[in-house]
Amino acid sequence: MKIDIATWSRNEHFEFYRSAQEPYWGVCVELQVAKLYQQSKANGFSFSAALLFLATKAANQVENMRYRIVGNDVYHFETTHISNVFLRENKLFSFGFIEFNDNFEQHCQAYKNKAVQALNAQQIQLDEDSARPDTLHFSALPWLGFSSMSHARTFKAEESCPKISIGKLNKSAESLSLPFSVHVHHGFVDGYHMGIFIEALQDLINRF
Repeated sequence: MKIDIATWSRNEHFEFYRSAQEPYWGVCVELQVAKLYQQSKANGFSFSAALLFLATKAANQVENMRYRIVGNDVYHFETTHISNVFLRENKLFSFGFIEFNDNFEQHCQAYKNKAVQALNAQQIQLDEDSARPDTLHFSALPWLGFSSMSHARTFKAEESCPKISIGKLNKSAESLSLPFSVHVHHGFVDGYHMGIFIEALQDLINRF
């Protein structure tokens, strides 16, 4: 749905941040994932695929995570999907699109199909849909623990997809956690909305 920016309640905030050289801001939090990780091992599904599924599900519960700039306009999408980084066999990567599906088994199969397709890919994009505006940009750094994150990106007004990265599992005697980084366009998402998103995600993980 196209937003009438002139009458939009976020008009002043959007116009303030759309002119910024760097309109993105981000946080890095520790997600508690012991139950989800144990279930992935016991039931044979991909832990990374499960995190993508739950993070997208949480984002779809938060209106502000589904605003995007398209050209000179702002659109509100009913559903946001997934543009994920998949590792090739030669350790380069490709971007691949996964349509959000509320059926977890079907989501895992779609994730697996893209991962297999990426192994011998020759292009940085597995498909044209990976550049769609109605996506979340996902990446994983399972080799690294981190407490902050930055991204390479083009400074242009129409870029507005949230960027989500996960890091290395941190195991202790009492918990299992991982770093979870989120960067968002400040014209759409404030700290309040970020808090709702992170809380919704942790709740979905706890109840999975």
